[in-house]
Amino acid sequence: MKILKLFGEVTGLTINQEKSTVSAIRCTDLNLAEILQSFGGKQVGFPLTYLGLPITLGRLRMVQLQFVLDRIRTHLAGWKGKLLTLAGRRVL
Repeated sequence: MKILKLFGEVTGLTINQEKSTVSAIRCTDLNLAEILQSFGGKQVGFPLTYLGLPITLGRLRMVQLQFVLDRIRTHLAGWKGKLLTLAGRRVL
């Protein structure tokens, strides 16, 4: 945890422990307990989201990513008319 403390001193940024989580992959309970004690975050399991995207231990299924495709399609409709040339609109 020294590296996070050093990072905070250099950048002026701090860790929001209320939002911070730890997800263990192939860690013993002892290691996780030490991390949680020094870090102050809470433990969460999989699946979880990071930056709005699902994270799983296995392969992501199409159903899990459908909301991303839906959002892109929604935004794409607006982008077509505003930002693309006629040739670009034909491609999409």
